[in-house]
Amino acid sequence: MQSAEPLYDGRVGLKVADTVRGAWALPSYERVSVGRLPGAGIHIPDSWVPSRLCRFLPYEQGWLVQLGRARATVRSKYLDDVTFRSRTIVALQPGQSLIAFPELDDYVRIAVVIGAGQGEGLPLASDAAEGSRAPEFRTAYPGASASLTPTQRRVMAVTFHHLMTEQPPPSNLAAAAAAKLGTTEANVKVTLGAVRKKVNDERWMNLEKNDQLGHYLVRLTRTITWDDLPSELQ
Repeated sequence: MQSAEPLYDGRVGLKVADTVRGAWALPSYERVSVGRLPGAGIHIPDSWVPSRLCRFLPYEQGWLVQLGRARATVRSKYLDDVTFRSRTIVALQPGQSLIAFPELDDYVRIAVVIGAGQGEGLPLASDAAEGSRAPEFRTAYPGASASLTPTQRRVMAVTFHHLMTEQPPPSNLAAAAAAKLGTTEANVKVTLGAVRKKVNDERWMNLEKNDQLGHYLVRLTRTITWDDLPSELQ
């Protein structure tokens, strides 16, 4: 993708779990992918990492980051741990930006530094040509292997129905779900807690909030689908 003459240089560093995987210079005139896709310029081979985690797109002020299915939290001097929804494009400003993915099964952090000379001496990240790419395989999310009962699946589908329909969340998730299910708010909360524990028991990182649980089950792993909804909500 050709853009106007860039004003800055950029570098990107990657940490996965407890290991720093490297640092690369960002290309100024072409996009570069991050993820498990074999041809990604910044390749993360771990089976639980999405094939298309995100990608960087250059423009005259620096770089944009376009997210894949996983939400990301961005922290910089301009943004204070703001969580962006999947598929969002975020403009990164000069200085350092830290990008983390709160719903992935283990820790992934991308550090982007934009400024004069930041990429000097580093290998240039570059996606492989289409014809040279190896076959890709489905992402294996450990938390998706948690065994949920039919009742748990139905409660999760009703509680997070708004994620399937792209609607804003209700102000009280448990109360809204209880009204649709004909049960009590307390019962829904108990089920949410039990499912979160089941999922977290399979993972290296914990989902701490119901919001994160919903995105993990519905958006990221697609463990909960329309088929889990009661027929009147499908």
